Amino acid sequence: MQAPFEADRTWQSTITLLSSEGEIRRPIVSSRVRPMYGEDYFSKCAVRVLERNRQTSATVAWSDSTSCCYGEQSWRRCIARKAGICALSGQTIATGDAVYRPRLVQPAPRNIEAMILATVMEAIPVDEGV
Repeated sequence: MQAPFEADRTWQSTITLLSSEGEIRRPIVSSRVRPMYGEDYFSKCAVRVLERNRQTSATVAWSDSTSCCYGEQSWRRCIARKAGICALSGQTIATGDAVYRPRLVQPAPRNIEAMILATVMEAIPVDEGV
């Protein structure tokens, strides 16, 4: 059991953190989880479609010397929630375009914001690599 003085100090520390006098800490935003891609970012990445498994998924090999390397990463078809750049073609992606993105797993992949236009991905034959 805690000594009365220790319990009092613990309680005071808790109240201080909850009150307006306590130090407010901002959440840490890590660029490792949500990288911001510049216009020329994907020219530095090696992106290769290994296979298209079905009409809505593909396996992609992704290699970026500055942040990550995935030998076989699952991507899924979805709708772009924001504008971006196609990692394969370099074409502009508008909000609402059909795209492929890395499947969300835990921990989140470092290339989670990357997208490939569905028209570009679907030009690759099913079950055949590029």
